[in-house]
Amino acid sequence: MPSRKVYKSLLTEGVRVDRSLYDRLDCLENLNDFMALMNVLADHRDITGSSPVFTLNTVMGNPDFEAIENEGFERFAHQHLFDSYRYYHGEDLEPYWNAAISQGLIQPQFHGREHLNSILWLRDLRQGFKETCVAFRHRFYGLTTTTSSCWQKHYKAAYWAETPEEMAEINRIVSDGLRIFENTFQFKSKTMVACNYVLPKELEMHLAKEGIAMIQTQRGYVQPSPKAGGKPRICHRFTGQKNQFKQRYSVRNVLFEPYLNSESDWVGLVLADMAQAFRFGKPAVICTHRINYTSGMDSAHRNHSLKLLDLLLKAISKRWPDVEYMSSDDLVAVIASST
Repeated sequence: MPSRKVYKSLLTEGVRVDRSLYDRLDCLENLNDFMALMNVLADHRDITGSSPVFTLNTVMGNPDFEAIENEGFERFAHQHLFDSYRYYHGEDLEPYWNAAISQGLIQPQFHGREHLNSILWLRDLRQGFKETCVAFRHRFYGLTTTTSSCWQKHYKAAYWAETPEEMAEINRIVSDGLRIFENTFQFKSKTMVACNYVLPKELEMHLAKEGIAMIQTQRGYVQPSPKAGGKPRICHRFTGQKNQFKQRYSVRNVLFEPYLNSESDWVGLVLADMAQAFRFGKPAVICTHRINYTSGMDSAHRNHSLKLLDLLLKAISKRWPDVEYMSSDDLVAVIASST
């Protein structure tokens, strides 16, 4: 969501963004948000002396709305992540990202070029889908609405291909995104996680060719069929599993998402899930999203999440003094050597 002002304007125009927690709470982080999270991480250490590290599964940019509109919605235009900070906040966060990487507080991995099915989105804009066009005027695409797809009710599943032609275009977009990732961070991404956990098998094969060694996911993800009219199916995976393309899977088995319910005992829930993972000899792969750590829509919500994160990290060290933190790309080698 671009801002609280946009949120209120969309409601006034009849777009029910109030029905989505993401539309109500999520926005692009600013420098203050970023540093507040880094400060919490820097206050903690594991048995090796390393800080907790967030694998930042990174979307490399956003739509360039002005350029897309100037092209009559015929062609997509990309706005780089660091340009988005300047566009929306007037801030340069690139040196802060680089410093946090050097300090071992964050490790970027690839999520998408955009968190957007641009094929479906542009088609609906050209066809004049009302809510989609209203949201576009407000520089927003994350709404749940009626689309021209019989399967997709929003535009955020970047890799949902419904035809062979769409699959070919998505492969091209992913290759472009991986190139942008490498140019931005000066290293290749070893892992990726699919937007909205929607991942065609054809894309897994393409990712293997691009050097992606491990796919991050939840226990079940959607595998759409790029054949016209093909029905999607749910695939179930476990950590360490290998696919036919010799890639491993890493399954998120611990949830830390305070935005879902501010009254829940998130520290207790995480500790219980971690204990279960360790009992079965599995790493605890903690799932947490940006929505918990941004203040643009609700600063009290961000502050509450940061407080819980600090309490959680203290509790982890107390219960497991020999805990080791690592990013998802470091986990690749550990899994490969133990399975």
